Amino acid sequence: MRRGLDARGKGQVRRVYAVELSLLSAELEVSVCSRVSSARILSAVRDPFRIGRFRKPPIRPVVAGAGPAGLFAALTLARFGVPPLVLERGRPVEERSRHVAAFWKSGALDPDSNVQFGEGGAGTFSDGKLTTRIGDPLVAHVTGTFGDFADLPGLVTEAKPHVGTDRLLGFCRRMREELVFLGAEIRFGARVEEVVSEGGRVSAVRLAGGEEIPCADLVLAVGHSARDTLRMLLARGAKMASKPFAVGFRVEHPQGLIDRIQYGLSSRPQGLPPADYRLAARAPSGRGVYSFCMCPGGEVMAASSAAGGMPVNGMSAHGRASGYANSGIVASVSDADFGKGDVFAGVRLQELLEARAFRKGGGDFGIPAMNLAGFLYGKDLNLSRGKALAPRVVRANLSGILPKEVEEDLRFGLRKFGGAMRGFLSQEATLYAVESRTSSPVRVERENYESLTLKGLYPVGEGAGHAGGIVSSAVDGIRGALRILEKLSV
Repeated sequence: MRRGLDARGKGQVRRVYAVELSLLSAELEVSVCSRVSSARILSAVRDPFRIGRFRKPPIRPVVAGAGPAGLFAALTLARFGVPPLVLERGRPVEERSRHVAAFWKSGALDPDSNVQFGEGGAGTFSDGKLTTRIGDPLVAHVTGTFGDFADLPGLVTEAKPHVGTDRLLGFCRRMREELVFLGAEIRFGARVEEVVSEGGRVSAVRLAGGEEIPCADLVLAVGHSARDTLRMLLARGAKMASKPFAVGFRVEHPQGLIDRIQYGLSSRPQGLPPADYRLAARAPSGRGVYSFCMCPGGEVMAASSAAGGMPVNGMSAHGRASGYANSGIVASVSDADFGKGDVFAGVRLQELLEARAFRKGGGDFGIPAMNLAGFLYGKDLNLSRGKALAPRVVRANLSGILPKEVEEDLRFGLRKFGGAMRGFLSQEATLYAVESRTSSPVRVERENYESLTLKGLYPVGEGAGHAGGIVSSAVDGIRGALRILEKLSV
């Protein structure tokens, strides 16, 4: 069922397997379990796709957004014979890849086709990790679907399943082909500018070009960077609230250094993957500081979606062969930091930090960077050679980008991490600014997947504030689609 590595004993790496088996009798189960202390008898779970008879809706559902939540919602509806209309503001993945490459080379930004927007969502340009802490039985289905469409058989058995950006591009193409085969329509360059409602119920969506499309069931899966769409929803009466998120920097080390720290060996043995890590600390203020979206063998990248802002993120190909490891090092922020009573206060904090980083990077989409040891100890140290995807990397003092209290807590956390991983606080490490889009700063309130105030609106995924990461977003999209089908039951 699962296979993974246990490297807690330094220098002694073990492979770990979880297996499932069925025995012929209860007596045999008792006998086996008495001799295997870790054995568990698993109870049967209800089929999450068990849907009774339902009537087809007179108007086909609309799915806004073609990220993990939107794609899996659309696939679920289509497989049950209710193929939706999928609206995506960005471009298909083939065009989107060219736009992103042009941005990293020259700084030519397309505001609707970039690292954040386009087919596959923000996750397309990421590490493609399919790990999650949710216990939903749909997780295996999502992982298996990624394995099928990304041509990675056996992915579902990996303890830390990983797709990689190069394979995610193929996943998007095959998912699109499957949806079209099942009768769904996918329209790119179709940004939802308005949700039209009558009597507190969704009646249509209006696109940026003025076209109005009748709609009674709208799956809203727009991603965590669609700030314009979320502001429009609030103005149209959708009940929303601010929520905590996290901000910080992205740190990069030579992968060989992380391998030596984690495996406890002078070099990584052949056959073992590039080592990763997960770190967490609690600052004296009570703020949590932790690693986020760790990318072994990956690259740091400029992740802007609008002029004047410089957020960064990490990504890697399936082979994880860049020679560098990077991770977000972030601290949690809440309304105590950005203000109570204002739904978009957290969004404005993101925009402020991204604008500061943009200026530090020279004002033309350069990534500001600083030696990690220099940031910790106030020294002017040279940058190490790294692997950043951006028009350029600018040596800069990163102090003053984050709020003062957050910056000090981040330093505290980094020192703790240096104690947990000897060698982590190396002069070979580089910090890049700013890691600001860890999750959505707002939540669209819902009950049983439907908006509290706009009936027929199903806010799902990370952008709606109900998921965090590829898998949980996909599961949330499936659950929203199943809710629509349940409402159609007869």
